[in-house]
Amino acid sequence: MVRGPIMFITQARPHVVLLGNQKGGSGKSTLAMHIAIALLKSGQQVVSVDLDYEQRTLTRYIENRREAAKENTLPMPDHICIDELSHRGVKWNDADRIQALSDLIRSYDGACDFILIDTAGSGSQINLFAHGLADTLITPVNDSFVDLDVIFSMGPTPETMLKPSRYADTVKRAVEARHALGQPDPDWIVVRNRISPLSSRNERGVVDALDALARRGTFRTASGLVERVVYRGFFPLGLTMFDSFETSQLGVKPRMSHVLARLEVRQLITALELPLNPAGVASGSLGQSSPNSAPLDGDLRQLSLPEH
Repeated sequence: MVRGPIMFITQARPHVVLLGNQKGGSGKSTLAMHIAIALLKSGQQVVSVDLDYEQRTLTRYIENRREAAKENTLPMPDHICIDELSHRGVKWNDADRIQALSDLIRSYDGACDFILIDTAGSGSQINLFAHGLADTLITPVNDSFVDLDVIFSMGPTPETMLKPSRYADTVKRAVEARHALGQPDPDWIVVRNRISPLSSRNERGVVDALDALARRGTFRTASGLVERVVYRGFFPLGLTMFDSFETSQLGVKPRMSHVLARLEVRQLITALELPLNPAGVASGSLGQSSPNSAPLDGDLRQLSLPEH
């Protein structure tokens, strides 16, 4: 599943990037926001979708950014929190959310380059359905064997790390649903995130375990964000490392930690190898499509599989 050099290609439909993990606290929403702004600054048209209708972290992040944009010009994705599509006073279930997400994806055919989906840390039907839509699947994990156990059950030795765990099962079922609709595997990237600035034996063990699992060919790995105060400081301001330091509203001069944070975010975006549209607009009419972004035939709701 490892990709070659970044290619500029046109797409028959928006490329769906999904941030998923069934464990909270891995930094999905922070990554989602940075990826969205990186794509916008690359000239791409981006729609962001928050499926975490209870926590709504990405939604609040973007609301904070709207406030910051009143003082400075900031690029903004078109953003939708899934339950905001419901009629006021009507309580939704997952079937309603699946229908709404299906309609939303269809409504943006030819109208944007990327749809970025942030999910909740759960194994709900809407999360399973959304995983089936993903062309690029990004799973952030902390440098902890507890976090890694969500993907593969961890034993006392590397030889016992054989059994896929609950989240890997979700991905497997989503991939099977894609295959049923003639869709290719997603590019699944497990991102080591919230990395400790100080290397430890535990961290090295997690890196070795991930490398061993990646060699099986199910996913590839990338390094994400180091645990830095600056990321927590950006949330209430609605800002990212891609925004100008001069207009960051931080009230402090850029420090080395800011420079290092910007560098690590840029390195992560490069490692994701997302298919950028050189024209910066959806151009499915040009007839050339990404192998991971072929038009979806049939009813998207087929991707909602029954629970085993």
